[in-house]
Amino acid sequence: MEPRSTRAVERKTMTNCNPEQKVKLVQVPEGGLWGCDQVAAYLNVSKSWVWKQCREKLGLPFIELGARNYRFDPAAVKAWVAQSHQQGQVG
Repeated sequence: MEPRSTRAVERKTMTNCNPEQKVKLVQVPEGGLWGCDQVAAYLNVSKSWVWKQCREKLGLPFIELGARNYRFDPAAVKAWVAQSHQQGQVG
């Protein structure tokens, strides 16, 4: 049995109605995943900036749940900010 702090969520990658679809499990933190609004508020940026980071794969860590459907692990976003600060890229 999994610990209560995380849960596994099944994500299906749709390719072409193939019954042998790829399935990837994602660990979801206790507080859940963030949406674009929460990431934008945390980083103090616009939602369009967050979407651009995802679309162009510019470094912001995200989980793609489908076409234009992104979620964010809060710990990964915070780690990315810390790493970017160390490299002098954010701020």
